[in-house]
Amino acid sequence: MSDGPRRLRGVNAYVLAAGAIVGALALAAITAVPVGVFWDDGVYLIGAKSLATGAGYRFLHLPGAPPAVHFPPVWPALLAIVWKLSPAFPENVVLLKLVNPLLLAAGAALATWYGVRRFDVPPPVAAAAAVVFAAALPVIVIAGVLFSEPLFFVALVCALVIADRAVDRGDWRSALAAGVGAGVLTLVRSAGLVLVPAIVIALLIARRRRESLVAAAGALAVLAPWQYWIATRVHELATPYRGSYGPYLDWVLGMYRERGTAFALIIARMNLLGVMRSLGVSLFPFGPREIRPLLVTLVIVVSAIAVIRARRRATTALLFMLFYFAVVFAWPYAPDRFMWAIWPLLGMLLASGIVECWRIGTHAGAVQSVRVTSAFACAIGICALGGHAGYSIRGASRHWWDSAARINADALLPVAAWINANTKPEDVVAVDGEPFIYLHTGRTVVPVHILSPDEYFAGTPLERAAADLRSLIEIGKPQYAVFSGVAGERDAAPLLDGRNGGPKLEQIAALSGGGAAYRVVRGK
Repeated sequence: MSDGPRRLRGVNAYVLAAGAIVGALALAAITAVPVGVFWDDGVYLIGAKSLATGAGYRFLHLPGAPPAVHFPPVWPALLAIVWKLSPAFPENVVLLKLVNPLLLAAGAALATWYGVRRFDVPPPVAAAAAVVFAAALPVIVIAGVLFSEPLFFVALVCALVIADRAVDRGDWRSALAAGVGAGVLTLVRSAGLVLVPAIVIALLIARRRRESLVAAAGALAVLAPWQYWIATRVHELATPYRGSYGPYLDWVLGMYRERGTAFALIIARMNLLGVMRSLGVSLFPFGPREIRPLLVTLVIVVSAIAVIRARRRATTALLFMLFYFAVVFAWPYAPDRFMWAIWPLLGMLLASGIVECWRIGTHAGAVQSVRVTSAFACAIGICALGGHAGYSIRGASRHWWDSAARINADALLPVAAWINANTKPEDVVAVDGEPFIYLHTGRTVVPVHILSPDEYFAGTPLERAAADLRSLIEIGKPQYAVFSGVAGERDAAPLLDGRNGGPKLEQIAALSGGGAAYRVVRGK
């Protein structure tokens, strides 16, 4: 037997092993916590229900069921298939919760294969890195709920494979497929849009100008219908709802037009510090905290060595990561969720850097100083991999993977119980955690909070929270307002006292866990 088939079978064995291990760990982490506790997962599932029941792509839980112009439709469409197969809720949650662990397993397998093929990582090292990063505790937490990140990662690696083929071959069919792949990725998560310029630039670097235009046209053809849907339907979404439920791009561009460059620098600084802090905690959980920033900086240097080596073999992937982190640093939101969406790919970059440092240090012509420096860099990278594995093991032993979900569920379940017992099915209720409440009560719900860029770094002042609550109640016309014990908006409820013709909130019940229920009295 020739070496080629034997080597391919060896690679495939590691690919399958990485996928199997990660899939088993993700399946073992599935819990009985109700869906919808993180807002995003509830909105995704409501979109899936809307599609599965033939209502179109709509926010069924909001008054008037306006079009769903917030999240792209591919992930809800996949969940809708499962909902269609098993339409009884909440019994179908068991099947719905299987989707992400299976996708995460596929993502780990693809990351291993891609690491071997494009980052030139030895198969055992690639598989180890894929397992450590794909089974990392934050990623397992995401896979345990109905977030879109696992599907995004699978679609990303598939799109990168197609794009690499277009760069290598240079034919227009491959370029068109690459553009379509980037478009589909964007329809999973909006941040995937950065793959479009990454592909175009990678093709231009390879001197494939015609193919770059074809790729851009392919992406545009996929994205145009979604953008047309948003442009022609967003007016149906009441203005107070647009902070949380409106299109991402309009929200961010409007923010920067209003705030300017200084605000962008503030956000970039906060997000950079947030990334450094998250990397320090997850990669170096043991030892003195004071040296974590230095250790993280050294890990970035090790990864940069991989970038230099892989700049020709994985041009599109490297450009994607560059543009992706540009978005991360510009977005007025905690950067962690963005990182975990591509975490196994970043792990493969680190593994490639470790391997390259080892190769440099063991080269026959390397001088002593190079050998020592390379050994030190390898040690830092290996410590990061080991520390990350240790972080996940410690977290698993303490049941961290569902702690946040359980806390949210414990806060929202008393609200759902009170609404089920004290309101009629046709009543409209203003609540925090409104997707969860809709899914578990069937009531039409009104949010009590408007997302704004200020709250990320300064919080929401009480007067602003009261004004937002007032506008939401005026537009949604609920009969009741019910707050969980963790809802900050409850503090604003006494400010809605009926003055100047506005609504008044009269408390009618105290809920377990510190929540409260109010009757909404219309202003005259």
